[in-house]
Amino acid sequence: MENIYKNILLIAGTGQNVGKTLFASKVIAHFASRFPIVSIKISPHFHFLDPDIVILDKTADYTISKETNPNGNKDSQRFLIAGSKEVYYIQCLDNRLHLAFNKLVQYLPENSPIICESGGLRQLIKPGVFLIINKKSSTNIKPQAIRNRELADKWIEFDEADFDFKPDNLQFSNLGWTIQI
Repeated sequence: MENIYKNILLIAGTGQNVGKTLFASKVIAHFASRFPIVSIKISPHFHFLDPDIVILDKTADYTISKETNPNGNKDSQRFLIAGSKEVYYIQCLDNRLHLAFNKLVQYLPENSPIICESGGLRQLIKPGVFLIINKKSSTNIKPQAIRNRELADKWIEFDEADFDFKPDNLQFSNLGWTIQI
């Protein structure tokens, strides 16, 4: 049985540099004046963490951190700049994502609207809304995105200038995300 998180808007992509963070930032900016948005960036890649990032939990399999510095161009910093009240960054091996996510939930404010950028989390949870971003010019779609397509509430095309779906097509009410067309 899937864990249901109606308050999570989950954004995945068909590959790297397809517009996931840009779209997430637009959604954050659209809703931040009305709600205390919490954002999460989950990456299967381990990178050097800036010394000003706050490490909340670290194991051999994952690192959970909280971004506090809006001065930069990392995805997590872009979420802060867009208006998120809190931003969490997880670096995690794919097969340990369940452990990292279960730990992260302990830090999340209850019932807050959450915007999460992750390719793998849909295998563990059912979010309120699940979006997949595809760059129109992309010819190399990740196998995971193909598998996830049938689970997506909306497949969004990005032509490097604009998206064929707008943040105002989303709604957060009754503690959950929905699509309003």
